[in-house]
Amino acid sequence: MTSIWIIAQNTFRESVRSKVLYSLMLFALLLVSVSALFGSVTIGDQAKVVKDFGLFSLSLFCTFYVILSGSLLLFKELSRKTIYNILSRAIPRWKFLLGKYVGMLLTASVMLVIMGLGFSLFVLLFDARFDWNLLLAYYSIFLELVIICAAAIFFSSIVVTPMLIGLFTAGVFLAGRSAGFLLYFLDNETLAAPLRYLIKVFHLLLPHLDQLHVADAIVYGVTVPFEQVFFGTVYAFGYAGVLLLLAHLLFERRDFA
Repeated sequence: MTSIWIIAQNTFRESVRSKVLYSLMLFALLLVSVSALFGSVTIGDQAKVVKDFGLFSLSLFCTFYVILSGSLLLFKELSRKTIYNILSRAIPRWKFLLGKYVGMLLTASVMLVIMGLGFSLFVLLFDARFDWNLLLAYYSIFLELVIICAAAIFFSSIVVTPMLIGLFTAGVFLAGRSAGFLLYFLDNETLAAPLRYLIKVFHLLLPHLDQLHVADAIVYGVTVPFEQVFFGTVYAFGYAGVLLLLAHLLFERRDFA
């Protein structure tokens, strides 16, 4: 476990030294601030507009960081030839992948905590009360990051091209958020049976990020059942575990000679 934590720490330090991380956080905080302007010109509950736009910004920029970081995961190691030194020290490849995953998730989580704290204080000033339900919204974003980080590791174990890794990871996020819409196609009797079967397979394989996303419920004051949070947690870590296992099996067959 020591080697895993060392790799995770190095990944975290590299991210902290990166200007991209701070740029994304700055843009997210700026968007949160802009949400107050949208709220002031919108007919209805201004606080709901601010919360909706703010939570969307936090989720978007945390995911964007994971996509950027994950797409460069192995590319940096290969370009600097540091991966040869790491793997030549009798460190199992699964520990290398797991360390990178933990480091990436740790960085994204710290980013989420900092921006979430800033956003909660902003809502406190705007709404004159602290909304404890926002903590549940932050946790749901964290569960999404658990899966997206694992997806970035999975695609990094298959291809090295940063653009492809980024596109595939972004595709998983977008498709996962829209997974529920596939059910509408399954109810369409006019579709051919093979096409409906293919859609059903996609629906089963895609991560159901739409089920983890509770920001809308939080914004509109809908109570989120404990069972949804519990099973969402089990699902997120289980899905991520499967992706990491597949990444390990594929990464073991990669030749870096």
